[in-house]
Amino acid sequence: MRVLLIGDIVGKLGRRTVGQVLPDLRKKEKIDLVIANAENLTHGTGASPEHLKEVGEMGVDFFTSGNHIFDRDDTFATAKLQPNGSEDSTFEVEVPLIRPLNYPSGTPGKGYAFLHHKDKKVLILNLLGWTFMGEDVGNPFQTIEEQLADLAKEKPDFTFLDFHAEATSEKRAMGFFLDGRATAVVGTHTHVPTADAQILPKGTGYVSDLGMVGARDSVLGVESEIIIKRLKNNERKSFEWVEKGPAVFYSVFLETDPRGLVKEIKRIDLDLPAGRQG
Repeated sequence: MRVLLIGDIVGKLGRRTVGQVLPDLRKKEKIDLVIANAENLTHGTGASPEHLKEVGEMGVDFFTSGNHIFDRDDTFATAKLQPNGSEDSTFEVEVPLIRPLNYPSGTPGKGYAFLHHKDKKVLILNLLGWTFMGEDVGNPFQTIEEQLADLAKEKPDFTFLDFHAEATSEKRAMGFFLDGRATAVVGTHTHVPTADAQILPKGTGYVSDLGMVGARDSVLGVESEIIIKRLKNNERKSFEWVEKGPAVFYSVFLETDPRGLVKEIKRIDLDLPAGRQG
């Protein structure tokens, strides 16, 4: 199976960039499955059902998320929750979306999902890191170990984890922790692409951070001067997301082997001049 994993899609410029790049890229690389992080999809914070549908129609098959996925009230407004608020929650939005698995019990949504590709079963999971994240979540290592043990009976052919975390050390530890047990472990959250796309010793594909899709001349998609003043002078001006100008499309491509692990992995990073996003 040929898979494309896309970093955090940030705001309007990020969405336009996906529309410019992804349809042709899917054809060129003969991609079977596209997974993207959607936590910054709508004005940089959260993901509206409308924008999930919009980007899904551009060619993204499935969405993971992170700590900003609950910044909007409408992201999970169409979620149909079970009476006990259990992990059996299902979504009625038109495109698939999961939230981090290690949020407390009763949190809207699910932290994993199964997809089917031809005769193969694909398991997709999402986790939040502990280090520097400041979120009240369970231990990501214990959570994933328990969840994989519980889902082993489903016998997935491929397993993909989006580990939404700040520290590269925590991400790399997770990669080696799941080496040979997951098809791929990819990091998101920092919006900065890392140069360590690799196949780990037991066959798991890994990268510390996919990067983002959005404004090239920005700080994580935000107007750089706002972030500079925040860091230099402790000014707390609201974020303004860059919606025009040059854009970047950061992603990782991988191809699986017969074991459900990885035989090829490479970065696909594109720089689009202003005006190329339509």
